[in-house]
Amino acid sequence: MAYPLYPYTPRSVSAVAVEVQQLTPTHEMRRMQPHGHTFFEILVVTRGGGRHVVGESAIDLAERTAFVIPPGVIHDCRGFGEADAWVLLFLPDGADASAHAGLSLIDDVPTGMLSDLFRRPVLELMQPIALDDATYRTICDAFERMHAELHGKRPGYEFIVRSALQIVLIELARSAPATGIDADEPRARDLLARVFADIDLHFTERETLAAASRRLRSNPGYLTTRLRRLTGRTYGDWVIERRMIEARRLLAATDLAIGDIAERIGYSESESFVRRFREHHRVTPAAWRAKSRSIGA
Repeated sequence: MAYPLYPYTPRSVSAVAVEVQQLTPTHEMRRMQPHGHTFFEILVVTRGGGRHVVGESAIDLAERTAFVIPPGVIHDCRGFGEADAWVLLFLPDGADASAHAGLSLIDDVPTGMLSDLFRRPVLELMQPIALDDATYRTICDAFERMHAELHGKRPGYEFIVRSALQIVLIELARSAPATGIDADEPRARDLLARVFADIDLHFTERETLAAASRRLRSNPGYLTTRLRRLTGRTYGDWVIERRMIEARRLLAATDLAIGDIAERIGYSESESFVRRFREHHRVTPAAWRAKSRSIGA
């Protein structure tokens, strides 16, 4: 039996091919016949109580469970019952949605564990991924951030969304069962977990890579090379991203001066913070704050 294959058709125009929705009991996807897509879909169950049919498998839903649905895979959400979930739809960065009716298992995704997640055998990839509490919270925070940024469309939102998407992919790759293909995979997962925990604790400190290498008992060169291979970014890149997240929070939620915010997140000079913020958002912190508050007014 032939099933429909839907193209990427976002609900609103966006500078990045990513959409985040809340799959509540009234969502239209809960009434759709079995179908596939030409894009990638990730479902994270936030409240259990139903069944999800993926391919030919009917899977009982459980909270803190994720499903990765590659292009072309048929699934059916009509059995979700009272379950709730986040749903993420996305195309590889920079892809033209109109040109990807025949999208292969994955194109143009960063090398390392991110693409490894999608290069698994399809039958293996369709199995649900159980998330521990910390990973579940991290992924849900990223979903909420993408959802808010895509609706608010504040300056630089597309960069924020891409970073949050990358965090989701990293966490899913780390949480998926080991494939046995790469003997180093468990070590890679452990490294990523320790690095992100370290960044959360120390992102405001001035000394970054050397100190992190000592805490993680690693060589700075190895740490940089390994992280770049696994995530496409270095330790320093992820520190900057974490600082930008905190900067946006402080700009939106407080009246702190720009210099005070710069000092709080680890910059010795406000000029360095302003320059870095502008690189990531295309506007100054002051302009971003004004825009953020005009949207919320």
